[in-house]
Amino acid sequence: MSLSTFPFMTRSYPMNRSRWFAALTVLMVLALSVSTFAFQNSRRGGIREGRAARGERVMPKHENSFYYKADGSFNEEAGRQAFEELFRFHRYSLAKTVLDAAPNSSLAGDKLWILDFNLGDFSNVGMAGIFFVNDKEHGYFGHEIYLLPYQMIPEHWHVAAEDKPAKHEVWQVRNGSVWCFAEGGSEADLDALPVEVKNAMKSQLDAKAITAFQAKELKVGDMLPLSGLDRKHFMMAGPNGAIVTEYASFHAASGLKFSNPDGKVGNTEAKKAE
Repeated sequence: MSLSTFPFMTRSYPMNRSRWFAALTVLMVLALSVSTFAFQNSRRGGIREGRAARGERVMPKHENSFYYKADGSFNEEAGRQAFEELFRFHRYSLAKTVLDAAPNSSLAGDKLWILDFNLGDFSNVGMAGIFFVNDKEHGYFGHEIYLLPYQMIPEHWHVAAEDKPAKHEVWQVRNGSVWCFAEGGSEADLDALPVEVKNAMKSQLDAKAITAFQAKELKVGDMLPLSGLDRKHFMMAGPNGAIVTEYASFHAASGLKFSNPDGKVGNTEAKKAE
Protein backbone atom coordinates (compact mmCIF):
# COMPACT_ATOMS: atom_id res chain seq x y z
CA MET A 1 0.00 0.00 0.00
CA SER A 2 1.43 3.37 -1.04
CA LEU A 3 0.71 6.90 0.03
CA SER A 4 -1.04 7.41 -3.30
CA THR A 5 -3.85 5.33 -1.86
CA PHE A 6 -4.55 8.30 0.37
CA PRO A 7 -4.50 11.33 -1.96
CA PHE A 8 -5.00 13.76 0.86
CA MET A 9 -1.61 12.67 2.24
CA THR A 10 0.24 13.44 -1.01
CA ARG A 11 -1.36 16.74 -1.94
CA SER A 12 0.11 20.02 -0.87
CA TYR A 13 -2.11 22.29 1.18
CA PRO A 14 -1.09 25.89 1.69
CA MET A 15 -1.15 26.57 5.47
CA ASN A 16 -2.55 30.01 6.01
CA ARG A 17 -3.15 31.47 9.45
CA SER A 18 -6.73 30.19 9.75
CA ARG A 19 -5.70 26.64 8.92
CA TRP A 20 -2.86 26.76 11.45
CA PHE A 21 -5.31 27.96 14.05
CA ALA A 22 -7.80 25.20 13.23
CA ALA A 23 -5.10 22.52 13.39
CA LEU A 24 -3.81 23.85 16.69
CA THR A 25 -7.33 23.89 18.13
CA VAL A 26 -7.87 20.26 17.11
CA LEU A 27 -4.59 19.24 18.74
CA MET A 28 -5.48 21.08 21.95
CA VAL A 29 -8.90 19.42 22.12
CA LEU A 30 -7.35 16.00 21.57
CA ALA A 31 -4.72 16.62 24.25
CA LEU A 32 -7.36 17.83 26.70
CA SER A 33 -9.55 14.77 26.01
CA VAL A 34 -6.66 12.38 26.57
CA SER A 35 -5.60 14.06 29.81
CA THR A 36 -9.20 14.14 31.09
CA PHE A 37 -9.67 10.46 30.33
CA ALA A 38 -6.41 9.60 32.10
CA PHE A 39 -7.35 11.70 35.14
CA GLN A 40 -10.80 10.13 35.41
CA ASN A 41 -9.40 6.63 35.24
CA SER A 42 -6.72 7.49 37.76
CA ARG A 43 -9.37 8.95 40.05
CA ARG A 44 -11.56 5.89 39.70
CA GLY A 45 -8.59 3.72 40.55
CA GLY A 46 -7.88 5.86 43.60
CA ILE A 47 -11.48 5.59 44.74
CA ARG A 48 -11.42 1.83 44.30
CA GLU A 49 -8.18 1.59 46.26
CA GLY A 50 -9.60 3.82 48.98
CA ARG A 51 -12.73 1.73 49.24
CA ALA A 52 -10.67 -1.43 49.36
CA ALA A 53 -8.56 0.04 52.15
CA ARG A 54 -11.67 0.99 54.10
CA GLY A 55 -13.55 -2.17 53.18
CA GLU A 56 -16.52 -1.84 50.87
CA ARG A 57 -18.70 -4.20 52.90
CA VAL A 58 -19.94 -2.58 56.09
CA MET A 59 -21.94 -4.41 58.75
CA PRO A 60 -25.09 -2.43 59.69
CA LYS A 61 -25.49 -1.21 63.28
CA HIS A 62 -29.12 -0.98 64.38
CA GLU A 63 -30.38 1.53 66.93
CA ASN A 64 -32.02 0.44 70.18
CA SER A 65 -35.46 1.10 68.74
CA PHE A 66 -34.91 -1.97 66.55
CA TYR A 67 -34.37 -4.23 69.57
CA TYR A 68 -37.05 -3.18 72.05
CA LYS A 69 -40.81 -3.62 71.95
CA ALA A 70 -43.33 -0.90 72.72
CA ASP A 71 -43.56 -2.13 76.33
CA GLY A 72 -39.80 -1.73 76.76
CA SER A 73 -38.95 -5.43 76.76
CA PHE A 74 -36.07 -6.84 74.76
CA ASN A 75 -37.10 -8.44 71.46
CA GLU A 76 -35.00 -11.59 71.14
CA GLU A 77 -36.22 -12.25 67.61
CA ALA A 78 -34.88 -8.85 66.52
CA GLY A 79 -31.60 -9.77 68.19
CA ARG A 80 -31.59 -13.08 66.34
CA GLN A 81 -32.15 -11.23 63.05
CA ALA A 82 -29.14 -9.01 63.74
CA PHE A 83 -26.92 -12.01 64.45
CA GLU A 84 -28.13 -13.72 61.29
CA GLU A 85 -26.86 -10.61 59.49
CA LEU A 86 -23.53 -10.96 61.31
CA PHE A 87 -23.20 -14.61 60.30
CA ARG A 88 -24.01 -13.86 56.66
CA PHE A 89 -21.63 -10.93 56.60
CA HIS A 90 -18.73 -13.06 57.82
CA ARG A 91 -19.86 -16.24 56.00
CA TYR A 92 -19.75 -18.04 59.33
CA SER A 93 -19.33 -21.76 58.72
CA LEU A 94 -21.27 -22.77 61.85
CA ALA A 95 -24.24 -20.48 61.22
CA LYS A 96 -26.72 -23.26 60.49
CA THR A 97 -25.61 -25.28 63.51
CA VAL A 98 -26.02 -22.29 65.79
CA LEU A 99 -29.24 -20.91 64.33
CA ASP A 100 -31.04 -24.24 64.35
CA ALA A 101 -31.39 -23.80 68.11
CA ALA A 102 -34.10 -21.44 69.38
CA PRO A 103 -32.90 -18.31 71.25
CA ASN A 104 -32.90 -18.58 75.02
CA SER A 105 -31.48 -16.63 77.94
CA SER A 106 -30.64 -19.50 80.29
CA LEU A 107 -27.12 -20.28 78.99
CA ALA A 108 -28.27 -23.86 78.47
CA GLY A 109 -25.72 -26.07 76.73
CA ASP A 110 -25.71 -26.23 72.93
CA LYS A 111 -28.34 -23.50 72.62
CA LEU A 112 -27.90 -20.05 71.15
CA TRP A 113 -28.57 -17.39 73.75
CA ILE A 114 -28.99 -13.66 73.20
CA LEU A 115 -28.66 -11.24 76.12
CA ASP A 116 -28.94 -7.54 76.84
CA PHE A 117 -27.95 -8.32 80.45
CA ASN A 118 -31.02 -6.42 81.73
CA LEU A 119 -29.30 -3.14 80.78
CA GLY A 120 -31.68 -1.90 78.07
CA ASP A 121 -28.95 -0.83 75.63
CA PHE A 122 -28.56 -3.82 73.32
CA SER A 123 -27.29 -1.78 70.38
CA ASN A 124 -24.20 -1.10 72.49
CA VAL A 125 -24.22 -3.57 75.40
CA GLY A 126 -25.10 -7.22 74.88
CA MET A 127 -24.01 -10.34 73.08
CA ALA A 128 -25.03 -13.73 71.78
CA GLY A 129 -23.21 -16.95 72.37
CA ILE A 130 -23.28 -20.70 72.57
CA PHE A 131 -21.60 -23.05 75.05
CA PHE A 132 -20.34 -25.97 73.00
CA VAL A 133 -18.96 -27.68 76.10
CA ASN A 134 -18.79 -26.86 79.82
CA ASP A 135 -17.32 -29.87 81.60
CA LYS A 136 -17.21 -29.46 85.37
CA GLU A 137 -15.63 -32.83 86.05
CA HIS A 138 -12.62 -32.26 83.82
CA GLY A 139 -12.62 -28.47 84.10
CA TYR A 140 -12.76 -27.29 80.50
CA PHE A 141 -15.04 -25.05 78.50
CA GLY A 142 -15.63 -24.09 74.84
CA HIS A 143 -17.62 -21.01 74.01
CA GLU A 144 -18.35 -18.95 70.92
CA ILE A 145 -18.95 -15.22 71.46
CA TYR A 146 -20.95 -13.14 68.96
CA LEU A 147 -20.84 -9.35 69.03
CA LEU A 148 -22.52 -6.81 66.76
CA PRO A 149 -20.71 -3.66 65.55
CA TYR A 150 -19.35 -1.67 68.51
CA GLN A 151 -21.27 -3.87 70.94
CA MET A 152 -19.65 -4.63 74.29
CA ILE A 153 -20.04 -7.30 76.91
CA PRO A 154 -20.60 -5.48 80.22
CA GLU A 155 -17.60 -5.33 82.53
CA HIS A 156 -17.43 -8.39 84.77
CA TRP A 157 -15.15 -10.76 86.63
CA HIS A 158 -15.16 -14.37 87.80
CA VAL A 159 -14.85 -15.76 91.32
CA ALA A 160 -14.53 -19.28 92.70
CA ALA A 161 -17.85 -21.14 92.73
CA GLU A 162 -19.25 -24.67 92.84
CA ASP A 163 -16.05 -25.95 94.42
CA LYS A 164 -14.08 -24.76 91.41
CA PRO A 165 -11.50 -21.96 91.18
CA ALA A 166 -12.27 -18.68 89.42
CA LYS A 167 -12.61 -19.14 85.70
CA HIS A 168 -9.56 -18.52 83.53
CA GLU A 169 -9.97 -17.87 79.82
CA VAL A 170 -8.28 -16.99 76.55
CA TRP A 171 -9.90 -15.50 73.46
CA GLN A 172 -9.17 -15.95 69.75
CA VAL A 173 -10.81 -13.84 67.05
CA ARG A 174 -12.33 -15.80 64.17
CA ASN A 175 -13.99 -12.94 62.28
CA GLY A 176 -14.02 -9.17 62.63
CA SER A 177 -12.08 -7.57 65.46
CA VAL A 178 -12.38 -6.68 69.14
CA TRP A 179 -10.86 -4.47 71.76
CA CYS A 180 -10.18 -6.36 74.98
CA PHE A 181 -10.17 -4.23 78.12
CA ALA A 182 -8.27 -5.13 81.29
CA GLU A 183 -8.05 -3.48 84.71
CA GLY A 184 -6.04 -0.29 84.86
CA GLY A 185 -5.74 3.03 83.08
CA SER A 186 -8.37 5.73 83.09
CA GLU A 187 -11.24 7.01 80.99
CA ALA A 188 -8.82 9.42 79.33
CA ASP A 189 -7.18 6.41 77.64
CA LEU A 190 -10.32 6.00 75.52
CA ASP A 191 -9.38 9.15 73.59
CA ALA A 192 -6.74 7.12 71.74
CA LEU A 193 -9.44 4.81 70.34
CA PRO A 194 -12.04 5.49 67.63
CA VAL A 195 -14.76 7.81 68.92
CA GLU A 196 -17.37 5.08 68.31
CA VAL A 197 -15.81 3.06 71.14
CA LYS A 198 -16.44 5.68 73.80
CA ASN A 199 -19.85 6.50 72.35
CA ALA A 200 -20.89 2.85 72.67
CA MET A 201 -19.75 2.82 76.30
CA LYS A 202 -21.84 5.83 77.29
CA SER A 203 -24.52 4.01 79.27
CA GLN A 204 -21.90 2.08 81.24
CA LEU A 205 -19.66 5.10 81.78
CA ASP A 206 -22.66 7.07 83.04
CA ALA A 207 -23.41 4.22 85.43
CA LYS A 208 -19.76 4.25 86.57
CA ALA A 209 -19.68 0.56 85.67
CA ILE A 210 -16.32 0.56 83.87
CA THR A 211 -12.95 0.40 85.62
CA ALA A 212 -10.99 -1.57 83.00
CA PHE A 213 -9.50 0.92 80.54
CA GLN A 214 -6.37 -0.83 79.30
CA ALA A 215 -7.30 -1.74 75.72
CA LYS A 216 -5.70 -4.14 73.29
CA GLU A 217 -7.05 -4.63 69.78
CA LEU A 218 -7.30 -8.18 68.44
CA LYS A 219 -7.82 -9.06 64.79
CA VAL A 220 -8.49 -12.35 63.04
CA GLY A 221 -6.28 -15.09 64.49
CA ASP A 222 -5.02 -13.03 67.43
CA MET A 223 -5.21 -14.56 70.91
CA LEU A 224 -5.18 -12.98 74.36
CA PRO A 225 -5.49 -14.52 77.83
CA LEU A 226 -7.27 -12.98 80.79
CA SER A 227 -4.84 -10.66 82.57
CA GLY A 228 -5.33 -12.52 85.85
CA LEU A 229 -7.85 -14.41 87.95
CA ASP A 230 -10.53 -12.27 89.59
CA ARG A 231 -9.62 -9.37 87.26
CA LYS A 232 -12.37 -7.19 85.82
CA HIS A 233 -12.54 -7.23 82.04
CA PHE A 234 -14.75 -6.94 78.98
CA MET A 235 -14.53 -6.77 75.22
CA MET A 236 -16.08 -4.67 72.46
CA ALA A 237 -16.41 -5.54 68.79
CA GLY A 238 -15.00 -3.39 66.01
CA PRO A 239 -16.98 -1.78 63.17
CA ASN A 240 -17.99 -5.09 61.55
CA GLY A 241 -18.80 -7.00 64.70
CA ALA A 242 -16.90 -10.08 65.83
CA ILE A 243 -16.98 -13.83 66.24
CA VAL A 244 -14.63 -14.92 69.01
CA THR A 245 -13.77 -18.37 70.33
CA GLU A 246 -13.17 -18.65 74.06
CA TYR A 247 -11.15 -21.46 75.61
CA ALA A 248 -11.48 -21.62 79.38
CA SER A 249 -11.76 -23.57 82.58
CA PHE A 250 -15.19 -24.55 83.92
CA HIS A 251 -17.76 -21.77 83.85
CA ALA A 252 -19.96 -21.48 86.94
CA ALA A 253 -22.85 -19.07 86.43
CA SER A 254 -22.83 -18.24 90.14
CA GLY A 255 -19.20 -17.15 89.82
CA LEU A 256 -19.99 -14.43 87.26
CA LYS A 257 -20.14 -10.90 88.74
CA PHE A 258 -20.99 -7.61 87.01
CA SER A 259 -19.66 -4.13 87.74
CA ASN A 260 -23.06 -2.66 86.90
CA PRO A 261 -25.43 -3.54 89.79
CA ASP A 262 -28.30 -3.84 87.28
CA GLY A 263 -26.44 -6.36 85.16
CA LYS A 264 -27.52 -9.99 85.21
CA VAL A 265 -27.77 -13.05 82.98
CA GLY A 266 -31.15 -12.16 81.54
CA ASN A 267 -32.99 -9.64 79.42
CA THR A 268 -34.89 -6.42 79.96
CA GLU A 269 -38.51 -7.12 80.78
CA ALA A 270 -41.63 -5.08 80.05
CA LYS A 271 -42.00 -1.93 82.11
CA LYS A 272 -44.53 -2.23 84.88
CA ALA A 273 -47.56 0.02 84.56
CA GLU A 274 -47.61 2.75 87.19
